[in-house]
Amino acid sequence: MSDPHTWRELLAEIIKNPQEKGRIAAALGVHPLTLTRWVRSIATPRQNHLHRLFETVPELRPRLADELDVLSPPSADVSQHAIPVPFYSHILDLYTTSPDGLRLWSICTAILQEAGKQLASSHVGLDISVVRCLAPPQGSIIHCLQEYVGLNAFPGGTQVERRQRFFGAESLAGYAVATCHSAQIADLNTDQLLPHQLPEQARSAAAFPLLHATRIAGCLLVWSTEPDYFHSLALLDLFRSYAALFALAFDPEDFYESHSIVLGIMPSLQIQQSYFVTNLDRIKSLLARAAAGRGSMSYLRAEQRALWQIGEELLQLSSRLAPET
Repeated sequence: MSDPHTWRELLAEIIKNPQEKGRIAAALGVHPLTLTRWVRSIATPRQNHLHRLFETVPELRPRLADELDVLSPPSADVSQHAIPVPFYSHILDLYTTSPDGLRLWSICTAILQEAGKQLASSHVGLDISVVRCLAPPQGSIIHCLQEYVGLNAFPGGTQVERRQRFFGAESLAGYAVATCHSAQIADLNTDQLLPHQLPEQARSAAAFPLLHATRIAGCLLVWSTEPDYFHSLALLDLFRSYAALFALAFDPEDFYESHSIVLGIMPSLQIQQSYFVTNLDRIKSLLARAAAGRGSMSYLRAEQRALWQIGEELLQLSSRLAPET
């Protein structure tokens, strides 16, 4: 068989592997059938998809280069989508000076505030949150994820807030963590390839894993009220840079090998909210039992244990609600 001469021919060879086809489609935020349509010249990818292909599939770069040369560059200005150098120094200072129990909150909130200043728009709503693996009291298998802190950047103001929501395999966050790959959905109203579990006003979304070598601590979850918000390679690179900074907020034991990620299915946010109201009582009960047993438990540890209890109960509820097969 002769070597492929065009990027379509080479891509056709690559996507014969179903796993690779799924990975590329997820990275581009398109349905796998769309890739088939491209390689058969039934459809032509948009400019932003060609740029994503250039980034996602390095083997295509020599064959895509000529075609990209005749296209206009991505719309985003790289100089406007870069983290200021002094801010890196600020995060490193927080990393070295924050007490162990405060490092996660201090670094995450500082980065979210910086992202809000950089990305807030007068006409586009943006939500950025840190989703972490919910550590079990024993063992190292992760069954669910928890949204820890987030930023609302909507016209009229920005706000950093503590969050509690759980995500599982049914979510875009769960997909990014389970695969250890970033993923984007260009239009949540039309693209049904990936699950997302996001609010109705969300029109596009992306998730970026928080990695340390081969291990993962969670993901950076971003959604926008504007469709195709993540079309720019420069903007995607910016969020990846933010994800790398967020990873500094976590302790080494907060990162897990990919084989330890075994996510279940979480029920809807509406169902979860009825469990959140019990969180404070659970924390008080755990602290009281520790004191009665002449032991000691920090508030942070009690809070983590209470969240794990809620997460496990929600997973059990979801399994009971699942239709029988």
